[in-house]
Amino acid sequence: MKIERILSILFYLLNRESVSGSQLAKEFGVSRRTIIRDIDTLSLAGIPIYAETGVNGGYAIQQTYQLSGNLLTETNAQYLLLALTSLKTIYGDQKIDDTYEKVFHIFSNNTDQKLLELDFSVVGENKQVIEKVSQIKKAVVDQVSISFDYTSPTSGRSHVIIDPLHVSYKWYAWYVYGYSHEKQAMRQYKLIRIRHLKNSQPWLQEYNIPQLIDQMEKERHNEYLTLIIRYPSSIQVLVEEYLGGELLAEEAGYLTTKIYMQENNFMLFSILLGFGDQLQVLEPQFFSEKLTSHLEKALINNSKR
Repeated sequence: MKIERILSILFYLLNRESVSGSQLAKEFGVSRRTIIRDIDTLSLAGIPIYAETGVNGGYAIQQTYQLSGNLLTETNAQYLLLALTSLKTIYGDQKIDDTYEKVFHIFSNNTDQKLLELDFSVVGENKQVIEKVSQIKKAVVDQVSISFDYTSPTSGRSHVIIDPLHVSYKWYAWYVYGYSHEKQAMRQYKLIRIRHLKNSQPWLQEYNIPQLIDQMEKERHNEYLTLIIRYPSSIQVLVEEYLGGELLAEEAGYLTTKIYMQENNFMLFSILLGFGDQLQVLEPQFFSEKLTSHLEKALINNSKR
């Protein structure tokens, strides 16, 4: 722990001109006396670190001192910094910040990290979800089952016990993959719908995690519906932005496109409804009828006084 903290202090100083002892103590959650000892350790290790006196004083490292960044090419460095910067916007983990500090120092002089930037903070999850990510991640490492109450938009609330195998961020949300004790099969759960998360017993068995995840993704892909939609060319840009798909035909100012979606995907279902009378679902018929039924019920519900 001490070695890890000292290395973190080193990279923290390398990325800044000067840092006060009190600021370092606050950043790393230790006393100023501990910081002084850590600085002495760095000095004894040959790091050219010195103390500046005065109101704006603090600890600094000679600007000519650099760690080697020859391990990766400039392109490698660009994408590594991009990935870490993006991850920082959606996952508030101190280890991510520490890793960024180290990588930024080594490669910041070799590449323009502002060339490309992804910011997911607007769609980031709330603090409670991030805490669940950390708890589940630890359960995966410790190979411990977890239990929780889960609310599904289709089947309501249920109590679930799983062996968590993988946590992932996709579709602007965090998910956990796990082996369900009740279903005796792999299942996926959205963290925002999880309540009363607790650790339970050790895993039921050992798992080939990469193989199970790959198998589950293939099964989920088979659940996708193929929809044929028709719409005026005037909204082509919006359709491509929100639905994507493959253009099949173009005639008389209208376009026909093939798209793919899961039947119970609330977001895409809502987007289809949002196009109103500008978009028509040609196939499959049952899905077109589902949209019609939904609109009819909404009309009746909102017509009540």
